[in-house]
Amino acid sequence: MAGVALEALSVSASAELIDSAAGSLASSGLGLSSVVFGSLAACIVKPVYPLPNDPASLAALQAQLDVMEPECLRSAGFYAWRGTILLAQRQNAAAIEALERALLLDPSLPGAQLDYLDALLRIGDNASAKNLMKQLATRTDLPVNVRSLLEREIAATNTDVWRTHWVLTAAAGVDSNLNNAPALNELTLTFPQGPVTLPLLETSRPRNGAVALNTVQWQGLKPQGSQLWLFLAELRARHTASPASRYQQADLSANWLQSPGAPHQWMVRTGLTRIDFGGQKLLQSFRASVLHQWQVSDTSVLPSVCKPGIGIDLEVRHYPVSFELNGGYGGLVGALNCRGVNSLDMQLRLGRDQADTPSRPGGHYRRAELHLNWEARYGYSRLNANYVYTRQIDGNGYSPLLSNNQTRQASRHSFRAEIARPLEPSWLGGAEGFFSIEFNQQASNLAAFNSRQNALYAGLRWVVQ
Repeated sequence: MAGVALEALSVSASAELIDSAAGSLASSGLGLSSVVFGSLAACIVKPVYPLPNDPASLAALQAQLDVMEPECLRSAGFYAWRGTILLAQRQNAAAIEALERALLLDPSLPGAQLDYLDALLRIGDNASAKNLMKQLATRTDLPVNVRSLLEREIAATNTDVWRTHWVLTAAAGVDSNLNNAPALNELTLTFPQGPVTLPLLETSRPRNGAVALNTVQWQGLKPQGSQLWLFLAELRARHTASPASRYQQADLSANWLQSPGAPHQWMVRTGLTRIDFGGQKLLQSFRASVLHQWQVSDTSVLPSVCKPGIGIDLEVRHYPVSFELNGGYGGLVGALNCRGVNSLDMQLRLGRDQADTPSRPGGHYRRAELHLNWEARYGYSRLNANYVYTRQIDGNGYSPLLSNNQTRQASRHSFRAEIARPLEPSWLGGAEGFFSIEFNQQASNLAAFNSRQNALYAGLRWVVQ
């Protein structure tokens, strides 16, 4: 939660502004890609786009520029290109120095101005970034879409203005276990007279089939001085041939960030969730968390700007059709959010779930969760991978009918990967096409809780401002 809010919803210019503007400037002949460094006869370096993704190639480019610097001391284009290379390596301080030199030599160089804006945002100098955005907006030679992006970002810094957008997703695919059934064909029950093995009904075995998945998400951002409010609402519906395996999920959350640009800040989140499965109200939950986050900007320790955090996590769950499962969770949460050439979010939760009633199968239990999310961009494509590991150990035996009331232990692995890319046809309305794959597996000492599920999806996603 913290990493998404801080990275995607900054009170100043977004990554979308920098990327879109740079691309438009390059295509219009105003960017660095159109500059030949001829201010000095011996300064013959020319920028090449797109930039390489691997650190070794970026370091090699920087080494070449280091060698040529004596011949390019009066070339604004040279220092602008040098600043771009340093910025791509997250060497923010060195990039600012090079870009400031470029702008001293040529204050009107638009590519250098945009990179300088990006560098200011990275070091948290939002006030200077806002002033630079206003200066850029006065230029008469900017492409129309770049100007509109600047004006939108400047308006977003007004504390009286809400910033909202919608995300619409439509996907189709196949799922190997639509009904979340156990991965077995028969079940052994332990009666006092002895164990009895019974075949599972066909309806209780895993069912595969086609799936249609539709999602509507709304995001609202409200700056308030140095503070930030983020509100999210999402509706998700899965349609299958059988009504028994259809589900609907609704999520609402409110997030408060004390000061996204500060070295230290507090974050508070509250959220509500409701899940209906097979036409029944399966789950209603309330969740709240408090996290203290700080910034580690030393790239010699970590390869990007990272923000560790630690806090507490609380949840109350209610199962309308199985009230004996009701309970409350409380525990510690540790987080690490890193932003660089790629982004990485990590969360580790450790806690205890308290049963509302002594009759809950398994009683109280201990739970550990590890969440990893990685995202990177390669050209116009966006890659995302998500991994979740959970480990649960019950406090009491689950049932006398399962392994003579043995205490349940269960581990679950969930992995999802997605590749997405903007689609060119205008009739698609600026949609992004994506393809995703999912793997889920749960292993337990009680065979009734072993399960497997795989899914493939392809679909379209629209972002509406």
